[in-house]
Amino acid sequence: MSVSAGQSVPEEVIHALGYQNTDDFLRIQARQALEQKISYYQSRVDFYEQKYGMGLDEFHQRAINSSDPELSKFSVVEKENDDFAWDDALDFVRIYADNLRRVRP
Repeated sequence: MSVSAGQSVPEEVIHALGYQNTDDFLRIQARQALEQKISYYQSRVDFYEQKYGMGLDEFHQRAINSSDPELSKFSVVEKENDDFAWDDALDFVRIYADNLRRVRP
C-alpha cells in the first residue's frame, strides 16, 4: 500500500510500526525530535563552556575586561560571534525542553 503526497498515513501503517494509534506515534516522534534538538544544542553549550572554561554568565562578566588573561587569547570578533551562538544555543535548549515537558510521556 502506498500513500500519496497530501494524504495522511493510514492507521494500519501506524499499527504495523508497533504504535497503538496515531496520537501515540506523533507524541513519541515529537519527543524523539525534541530530544535530538536538545542534545544538539546542549553539545554546542558544552563546546563553548569547554572552550572558555566557564559558563555564559561568567563569560559575560569577564569578557568586558580586555586584559582578562584567560579571554585575551581570543579575538574580539571571535568572542562576539561565540557569545551570540552560545546564547542562542542556551535559548534553544530551554525552548525545546519546555516543549518536551508539554508533550505527554
